[in-house]
Amino acid sequence: MLACRSVRTWAQHGDEIVGIDFGTTNSRLAFMEAQVGLPTLTVTSAPFHIGLFDGVPTLLETESGQAVPSFVAIDSKKKILVGQVARYHAIANPADGLYNMKSLLRRNFHHPEIQELKSKVSFKIIEGPDGEAWVEACNEKFSPTRVCAFVIEKIKKLAELYCMRSISKAVIAAPVYFNDDQKKELQLAAKSAGLDVLAIVDEPIAAALSCKNIDVGTFAIFCLGAGTFNISIIEISDGGVQVKSKEFDTSLGGEDFDIVLVEYLVEEIRKVHSVDISGDQIAMMRLKDGAERAKLELSSSDQAQVNIPYLTGSEHGLVHVDITLARSKFEELVEPLIERIKGLCKRCLEAAHVTEQSIDEVILAGGMANVHRVQQVVQEIFLKSPSMQVKPDEAVAIGALLQCALIVEDRKKLLPHLIPLSLGIETVGGGFKRIICRDSAIPCNRFCDISTSRDNKDRVSIRILQGEHMLASRNKLLGQLEMTGIPRAPRGGVSITLEFCADKNGVLTVFARSKDIEIECSAQFNYMDHIGERYIRMAAKKAILCGRRDIEKLALMQVRSIAEFKLHRIEKVLKGWRNEMPEGDLANYESKLADHKATMGVEDIVLLKAMIASASALEQELLTWHDYGSHDSDSE
Repeated sequence: MLACRSVRTWAQHGDEIVGIDFGTTNSRLAFMEAQVGLPTLTVTSAPFHIGLFDGVPTLLETESGQAVPSFVAIDSKKKILVGQVARYHAIANPADGLYNMKSLLRRNFHHPEIQELKSKVSFKIIEGPDGEAWVEACNEKFSPTRVCAFVIEKIKKLAELYCMRSISKAVIAAPVYFNDDQKKELQLAAKSAGLDVLAIVDEPIAAALSCKNIDVGTFAIFCLGAGTFNISIIEISDGGVQVKSKEFDTSLGGEDFDIVLVEYLVEEIRKVHSVDISGDQIAMMRLKDGAERAKLELSSSDQAQVNIPYLTGSEHGLVHVDITLARSKFEELVEPLIERIKGLCKRCLEAAHVTEQSIDEVILAGGMANVHRVQQVVQEIFLKSPSMQVKPDEAVAIGALLQCALIVEDRKKLLPHLIPLSLGIETVGGGFKRIICRDSAIPCNRFCDISTSRDNKDRVSIRILQGEHMLASRNKLLGQLEMTGIPRAPRGGVSITLEFCADKNGVLTVFARSKDIEIECSAQFNYMDHIGERYIRMAAKKAILCGRRDIEKLALMQVRSIAEFKLHRIEKVLKGWRNEMPEGDLANYESKLADHKATMGVEDIVLLKAMIASASALEQELLTWHDYGSHDSDSE
């Protein structure tokens, strides 16, 4: 980032465009700046062909630096404060400072993650309309969307002042785990701030897009911000971009590193000054601010000083904090968090079916990626130094800007999104057949052939499901597709082709077609509705934990289905031969059939298999009677 410039000119694109990294505690904005005497930016590496721009990506500068604090505060006169001034106000008045708003967008107040967040923040999280999480400061209630709009509007105004031009269009980066509703709320907040949002781009893709020399290969995108951590493995080829796997943790970010450090400092203050400040909100906010500065200082120094005069008072007088924090001590404190990062990275590699050696480059994103120990652990995991083409805290904003320019110049590259959980149908016997598998790139379409499962049915009900369980009943029911007007035919007599089409807006369209009868119908379902990061993680985890039980239960259900079909066929044969079979034989066979039906309710797969074998013998006996016994009856 260049310092003060004598010439500051907006690059000419016909539109005033920006990229915004809307962060948990800090936000950044990038714009394209024309510069006298400097070459323009050309990016030609496939598949991110950006073309020629009249300028270079530049980060917004403010008096306090590039980052604009994502803070909103309400003063005693009910005035709305935003940015750095709001952060200062929040230190002195913790209950009136609002931050971490994107974690609350379209979240249910009673969700366990929101209840956990309540214990971490200094402001009130309350239940708003429709059970959504809202916030309260200075006796004023706000929706998270409105608070986000205040921050985005502040960033927009600062950028317009800096560039001396109005801004109209933007691409905003969002966490990879955001669902469709959360992205729409972020877009609504930006619209309220006066921006036309051309797209919401996933943070890992924005980070990859920021690297102008990126080429074909396999890349790890390591994003560690203030609120969350996510790791994505992407594969770039001439055909485009494929996200092979992703892992994330919404309780693993810079804030969690700060909490560990603050807890240590509170204990040190207690030892030295015999005072416990954990119940003093103002002192804790000041200590957190000092801890955050020390953490950043340790990225480039072996030690940092936490110096906070007049932190609090005690029976011995005023407490002045002056603690020397060694980098080695900090790294010791945060090692449990580092271990969690390692575990997520290894799981992501396994899910992508790649090794550490096959990763061509590691791209860092997020302010926490500047931390010395974090960069060390990246090298330990991936056996190579991370790329430093772009500063980690600038990568997402620059990538969002370049995506915005792509759209404006009508060279938009489709950005990959992933199916969060598998989509499929319920099969005969209660199983779940996956048609679009989890982590498939969106948009996509898949085909599946089925047939009628009952005799003489004039309609078919197809249950559309989402999840990872082998049993249909354990997965989420999205809805049903009803196919009517089917001519009555024996079981399996009508073939149907299903087509599943998933788009990037979270809509699944299912088509059912039959060439036999020239009937077609379709229905639409929302596969992203009310799916948050915790739901996805828990659904996948439960499917693994229940895997063995599901296999056993599914096997039992399938055997029972075979038995049911076998007995149905015997019953159908008896019904057809009723008039030609002697009464004694008919009564004998019907009695045997009833005995077999009585076994259908057992939960023992061995007994059911034995019953199927017995039913097969009974069926063969019937066929033998028909071939020989019926002729004997005729001759008599």
